This record gives sequence, C-alpha cells and structure tokens, in this order.
Amino acid sequence: MRLQVLAVTMHREDLSIAEQMNIRCDAVVANQADREEDISRTTHHGTWRMITTSTRGVGRNRNIGLEAAEGDILLLSDDDVVYCDDMPTQVLQAFAQNPQADVIIFGMDMVRDGQVFETRSEPFHRIRVWNAMKYGTYRIALRRDALERAKLRFHESFGGGCPFSAGEDTLFIKSCLDHGLRVYAHPYVLGTCCKDQSSWFVGYNDKYFYDKGVLVRHLFPRTAYLMALYFGARFKRKTAVGLWRRIRLVYAGVRGGKQLIPYPGEL
Repeated sequence: MRLQVLAVTMHREDLSIAEQMNIRCDAVVANQADREEDISRTTHHGTWRMITTSTRGVGRNRNIGLEAAEGDILLLSDDDVVYCDDMPTQVLQAFAQNPQADVIIFGMDMVRDGQVFETRSEPFHRIRVWNAMKYGTYRIALRRDALERAKLRFHESFGGGCPFSAGEDTLFIKSCLDHGLRVYAHPYVLGTCCKDQSSWFVGYNDKYFYDKGVLVRHLFPRTAYLMALYFGARFKRKTAVGLWRRIRLVYAGVRGGKQLIPYPGEL
C-alpha cells in the first residue's frame, strides 16, 4: 500500500514545509496564497507536490488535496504537525492489521511553548456517531477507495477562512459514518501538533455560539434544538456570555443554519 499525506497550509513559497513536518512518504500540500502554481519534488522519501491556489477556506483547501490524491492510504494533516520517523510504517501497518477499517483516527501529542501538555490517544475501538465529535482532521487516515465509493468531500462553509469558524472535521467524520464507513481509533501517536496559536479561534464570543448552532443544525437536523441546549449550557466556566444569551445565540444559529446564513454581527 502507498501512503500519502494531504497537508493544508497558507502563503508558502516552496516545499520546505514538508521537511519541517518530517514527512517521510508521498505528500500533496494544498497551499492557499495569491497565485496559481503546481510544483513537485522527488526525494528519497517519496514525491512531494504543492498545489497553490488563490482560493480561501480550509474546507476548499482540503478538497483540493483530496482531488489530487493518488495514494492507497491518505493521512490528512495540518502544517503545525511534526511526524515521528516511523509514522509511515506504523500507519500502513495499522491498516494492514485491520482490513475492516475504512478510517483510522490516530493519537497525537499536543505541544504548547515547546512542551507536550496533552497526549490524545485511545485504545483501539470502533467509533460511532455518539463518540465521534472530538477528533481533529490532523489525526484522520482513510482508504482512498472507501472515500471515492462514498464520494466524500469536506463542507466548504466550515473551518478557518470560512463563514463558520470550525466544524469541518466533525462534519467529515459524521459523513463517513452516515455513508457506512467503518471508523476506528488507534493508540499510535503520529507525532506532535503545536497549539501555540489558532488561525480561527478568538474566544467564546457571540459568533462562536452562533456558529455552534449552525454546526449543530448540520450534524443533527432532527434533534438540533435539543442539542443546542447542551452546547449553550456547557461553556459556563469559559465565557463571559450569559447562559440565556448563549442558548439564544445557538438557537439563532440553528435557525440560520438551514440556509447557511452567516452571523449577522449582532443579535
């Protein structure tokens, strides 16, 4: 089997990002900048390709990588990840040992100020809808034939640079499950992910809660208002936004979510 990393980044001039990430296999880097360019380099680790477009939005950028993918196993990634040296061997081995798995979500060490502050890793188990809402895209690997059979792509309205600030990863995993793909967690830790800053998170403000409502509407259309109560109530210690205003904002997002109406700026 052939492993290919699909990374997303912005404003890169060359393929040095693949070296920084310690990618030791084939890779496609989808780069959003102010130009159109397609370059590649052959290394002793594999072929690295960077597709630069003037598009914006992480969902669109991930889809550019998926559309260019050629590997048998695709590992989705962000540019703040640095992989362990044995990552390609371990990922391919995990799929070889678990032929029933269409998607495997691996572990990752989270780093802040140069120090690991959390290891996100779980014993091997199957992931269902009720426990699928906590995984980031940078930990997802999948079989390309399963992806193509299900015709899956990322929603282009969610994530950094999009009208709705986050959620493209959760929507993608939910789509995998809805289309019958078998999703598993695996304890192997791929490497480190730097969390010194975020490209989208600016705090638990009004827009954050409105966007949560839009996301809930797309994740759980039949029970959106019930789920909205949960999301409105669970951030008590993280925000200065009062409980009833949080619920009102999430409900407004649920209502606006059907037509994908962005946060109006004041509610």
